[in-house]
Amino acid sequence: MVHKNDKNEDQLMAERILELQEWIKSSQLPQNISSRLLRRFLHTTRGDVNHAQRLLELNYGLRNKHANIFLDRDPLDASSQQLLKVADLVPLPGLTPENNKLLFYRLIDFEADKFNFTAGIKMFFMVADCRFATEDEEKMSDGEIPIFDMAGYTLRHLTRTSLGALRAYMKFAQEAHPVRLKEIHVLNCPSFLDKVLTVVKPFIKGEVFKLIHFHLPNAETPFQHFPRSMLTEEYGGEAGKMADLKMQWMQLLKEQRDYLMDASNWQLNKTKKNGQRKVSDVEQSLRTLEID
Repeated sequence: MVHKNDKNEDQLMAERILELQEWIKSSQLPQNISSRLLRRFLHTTRGDVNHAQRLLELNYGLRNKHANIFLDRDPLDASSQQLLKVADLVPLPGLTPENNKLLFYRLIDFEADKFNFTAGIKMFFMVADCRFATEDEEKMSDGEIPIFDMAGYTLRHLTRTSLGALRAYMKFAQEAHPVRLKEIHVLNCPSFLDKVLTVVKPFIKGEVFKLIHFHLPNAETPFQHFPRSMLTEEYGGEAGKMADLKMQWMQLLKEQRDYLMDASNWQLNKTKKNGQRKVSDVEQSLRTLEID
């Protein structure tokens, strides 16, 4: 049975998607943005069409500004495959009781010389774009909770950080990513955490830093925020083995490879002189975007 309110909400969402599609026709944005992806932008902005327009402009504007990360990419190239041998970037199945999505990131090969920071950033967003392109529209999470396990992370890894890629990642993730960020958890924090923060904190907005929870090795404190059962077996959870979940996502990346690599899905049409706002102007207008 469909409740009247649900029907009204679905109808409103459909109308807002149509409004965005009409607006896109006269913009520099790609003309083939799927209704599924537009729904995610509207979901992030709680149905505010004008806000969704500004978020779309900033999202695609930053993608084109940092083409080396967002346009020049291939999930099957050598650097991507090498990255997947040393790190796990896995959205976990299900949603928390608060209807949030858990996303898990960790090193599995601790040799710093094998770690390519920029490849990691590129893969982070490829997984996200793949997820947004295939997610169940009826089960969209209310928010996102990334979990970073720092086990095996050393000062040598820190020295391999590309500040340019870090700056682009932080800018996009905090201001242009179509998600509602709820919390960030950092597990197995090392004794040199202060040195890590010296590098990354200048790029983190104050309201985002307040969302970060740091946890000592073997701490039980993370499970005050999300159920242990949602983690993989390696962490005492019931979500299966991390390697099995990773294989599913690697297969999905392979299936979505053409979508990820097709420039027409991501490039702005700069030949259009329609008064599309500069990225800097859109950034200014998005200062009030809620982190939630």
